[in-house]
Amino acid sequence: MVILNFQEINKLNEANLVLRHFVDLSAQLLPFLDELIKKNQLSEIEELSKSKIMSVFENYQFDTKTSEFLINSNILELIKKTYTRIAQTGHRADKKLYKRTFRQFLFEHQRLVESWNYIDSN
Repeated sequence: MVILNFQEINKLNEANLVLRHFVDLSAQLLPFLDELIKKNQLSEIEELSKSKIMSVFENYQFDTKTSEFLINSNILELIKKTYTRIAQTGHRADKKLYKRTFRQFLFEHQRLVESWNYIDSN
């Protein structure tokens, strides 16, 4: 049996909150990035948005096992795979794999949101 002190519990709660925000942000940014990449011509603002979004995912260093440990979910792995599939210019070559990965991410995000809402309501 593991006994945690107040500081350890506080750190876990903080890590959960950061993870939750990143997951929610990813659920907003990845579909938007997908739409930007699908466009043939981007405005300057769209190009800047695309660059900033890609920078978020390229520079965010995370261990995909973190979400498995903290919330018993592979959501970080799904985010990473989804971003990679969107960012690769050739991802359209295998549309089934691309769509499946994207759907898995969106489904897992929705499952987590429902779980978090349930927890928040108690």
